[in-house]
Amino acid sequence: MTCAIGNIMNVVVPLAACLATCGVDAAVLRASSLQHSLRPESDAANTTMHERELSLVQVGKPIRINRGGAGTSPDKVSKTDAVSKAGCGHTVKVHSESAKHERCPDDCPFYAQDRTDSDFCTFACVEAPQCVKMNPATQIGDEELGVCRSCVVDGCSVCDTSVTHDACSECQIGYYLKEDGLCYFKYGGAWIDYVTYVLYGLAGFVAVWLLEWGFRGTSNELGLTYGMEQREKQKIMMPKDASGQRKQFPFTTNLMRESVSGPGMTLHFNFQAFVMVWAVFVALVWMGFAKFVDAKLWILGTRQFGTPRANCILVAWGYESQQSLMWTKVMFLWIVYIGSFLMCFCYGIYQLRCFQSVDYYNNTMKDFVAMVVGMPALEGTQNVEEDLKKKIEALSGEDKVVGVSVAWDYQEHEEAIQKALCDDLYTQEKASPSYLTGSTEAPQLNPVSSFFYNMECAIFGTKAGGDEGEGEGSEGSSGIDDLLMRLKTSPRAFVVFETQKARDAAMEKFGDGFEFGGVGVTMETFEAEPDTVQWQYFGHSTAGQKAMRLACGFGVILLACLFWAVVFYSPYAYYVMTFNYENGRQPGFIVGFAFSMIVVIGNAIMYEVCAQISDRVGFRFKDEREACYMILYTIACMFNVGLDFVTTYFTAEKVMEGLGFRTYFGVPLQEVTEFTAKFETYGMQRSLAENTYGYAFPSTYLIPFLIE
Repeated sequence: MTCAIGNIMNVVVPLAACLATCGVDAAVLRASSLQHSLRPESDAANTTMHERELSLVQVGKPIRINRGGAGTSPDKVSKTDAVSKAGCGHTVKVHSESAKHERCPDDCPFYAQDRTDSDFCTFACVEAPQCVKMNPATQIGDEELGVCRSCVVDGCSVCDTSVTHDACSECQIGYYLKEDGLCYFKYGGAWIDYVTYVLYGLAGFVAVWLLEWGFRGTSNELGLTYGMEQREKQKIMMPKDASGQRKQFPFTTNLMRESVSGPGMTLHFNFQAFVMVWAVFVALVWMGFAKFVDAKLWILGTRQFGTPRANCILVAWGYESQQSLMWTKVMFLWIVYIGSFLMCFCYGIYQLRCFQSVDYYNNTMKDFVAMVVGMPALEGTQNVEEDLKKKIEALSGEDKVVGVSVAWDYQEHEEAIQKALCDDLYTQEKASPSYLTGSTEAPQLNPVSSFFYNMECAIFGTKAGGDEGEGEGSEGSSGIDDLLMRLKTSPRAFVVFETQKARDAAMEKFGDGFEFGGVGVTMETFEAEPDTVQWQYFGHSTAGQKAMRLACGFGVILLACLFWAVVFYSPYAYYVMTFNYENGRQPGFIVGFAFSMIVVIGNAIMYEVCAQISDRVGFRFKDEREACYMILYTIACMFNVGLDFVTTYFTAEKVMEGLGFRTYFGVPLQEVTEFTAKFETYGMQRSLAENTYGYAFPSTYLIPFLIE
């Protein structure tokens, strides 16, 4: 999973950084004809007669592009009670350097968007009764925001403009209108309260259960002691010291250099260090631009939407800033792309050399093993292992073979054989001198603890006051013997030699082929340890079978993505698209948290689906299975992210159009028909960037790891 996330970071993180900080609008790099086609015919022609009577101070300067990154961010304007100099009733066109937090005079305390003219981003200070005259859709004077606004009613589709308070005339689908002008959820009712009570009850039950766990004493001292001893034996310890003791590795152990648990762990921590170095590199590059080029790069793309007047200032300032700083974005991408390529190239070489070094200086089990390929299908009634051992010893002329492990074709009987193995292991554990003996009676508990104790025994499949495995080891022994006799060998077997030198000598002498069981077989070495062998897949894992299962797996991934989109993402997208964003309203914490959990659920679905596909393909070694899982998960995440981008684009499009957003040149978004032109508008870029960032953090890079 970590490797897959590392691959996705190379796509998602730079994309999020570029969208969020640069707000790419590449139209400026194209022929200027497109921009001029979107510009109104003439600002002067669109200026109302009322505007012509204003002074230059009242009208303000026209929108322009600040070259070289100069200019003042509207956020840096003092948030004190700066009063507009335009006066009451005078229409003013805002621009990139207008005071965002400027308020209207007390005599006319509300900013109203002037829809009586044909220009855009024009506002006037009016009294409450005049709000509807300036803009019929904003009939309410909001004293807190200082603007004329439309109604704010949850679930409302069309506001009631005949009144000056929050009231709706038409509700959205799923809501119904009451006489008070508010919309109510159509499918609500007492059942929601009942479900809420049930959830509260379950939460309380779990809380009591956890508290009871904390206060309950030890009920099986022997089992606890035995378990702790076994846990201690599983810890990775240092080699024996001069006194013959094995101690734990110190906290200061460098896991990138010292081989603690094989080359896999060393390479894994090298990868973690590389990801951190790469992230610091990307951050330092951007911080360098922000420090030495223009401080606006610290905040570009991070400012929130607000009232219509604030949005006009935001779009103008953001567009001008991103165009004047476009060269920094291009330079940033070139540096990050080339730097990432070179770093990954060097990292790959270093990892290969690191693995080769660890493998060269450390002999492991695979260095003593050769795999025989082309074995005939022999039944379990024959002593295949002993016959093959004698054959190889005879060919080599030395008694250097420790043993032979034949890969039997038992996939169809895997469950029965695994159960027999567990029963046999349990029987041997009971016969061991270290097996715990003593009383296993149920502990004396109070009624509450006794209830939870019995419930736990039922859930986890244990028996209160008894030995849960008693007698299982001896049942069905004759049946399993008959089954084993009917099994046939797969085409492969493993031969273990005493030394690596003996293995290499045998490979050189007759590794190209010899006769066994009436057929010709060969021997070959392989890069896999014994604990990575998946014995059950040796009988049914030809190249054609694996390719077919893998192809079916891609179909399952697509179905899983569709399931996630319909069941989990669609309700969220519907809510976001129908939310009332007027005057800077934003969905609350619950909606943001819901999006994070939706992404987490989508990732979890992909984890499980890709894991199941990798298991069912039929790889003979876990290393191959893990490589397949990483590739599948990377592809699945690409599907997932792509699907999220598509739905986010259409959601953002509906939201921006509903808010009346325009391009920098005043064209309403719904009138922009070309996909590229609409995609590159500052409002769309901001919305897509925020969603990309939310997808990456904390949904992908934090919450799943905390849950794990």
